[in-house]
Amino acid sequence: MFGLGIGYNFVSIVGNDVRPVEISFRYRINSNNMLQLYVPFLHQNDDFTSQSHPDIELVNTSLDSKKRLYGVGLDYDYALHTFSALDFVIGLRAEYQLYKYTTNLTNNYTQSTTGITNSFDATDLTSLNKKTRNYVISPNVGMRLYFNKFAIDTKFLLSMISSRGDVDHRIEAKKNLTSNIVSTTEEWTDEISTKFKLKPAVMMSVSYFF
Repeated sequence: MFGLGIGYNFVSIVGNDVRPVEISFRYRINSNNMLQLYVPFLHQNDDFTSQSHPDIELVNTSLDSKKRLYGVGLDYDYALHTFSALDFVIGLRAEYQLYKYTTNLTNNYTQSTTGITNSFDATDLTSLNKKTRNYVISPNVGMRLYFNKFAIDTKFLLSMISSRGDVDHRIEAKKNLTSNIVSTTEEWTDEISTKFKLKPAVMMSVSYFF
């Protein structure tokens, strides 16, 4: 029996408040065995802009962030016990992800003094570009409730994640004094290489079987 499903993880395993949606293709081998091929994805943009205030020097602060995640995974579970339409399952899932996180922060400063013709303006531009490849292995236990051709899953995962990638940083400071503009730029890259770390998670999904 084949089916399609959609799921959601309530815990951000990757970090940065990343909770992808999962689309799954399911194959129910028999009453006890279930196999799933699923695709997690996330496409999220966040924007923030502050308003000018006469009592503070910091004005027009803006922050733009983008999160992108795409992956593929395989999930197998076995029904240990069945009570009416409720299955108690135990399983294992393995997943590969490509994750990208970028932020651009702009801070505008304004300073002026009455009676002095010189004015001073400054802008700080801070950007971050994070790219990782994530490997996730998640033993899990849970329940599956059937309603005719529909099924609702609730699973408790103990996810083990390993990440490889880079984080690029760039800070540019611009100062404007009368007609002179002074700009300084600093750039560096941090390498990410982590072994498997444990993180508990909870996810739910709904599926329909043909």
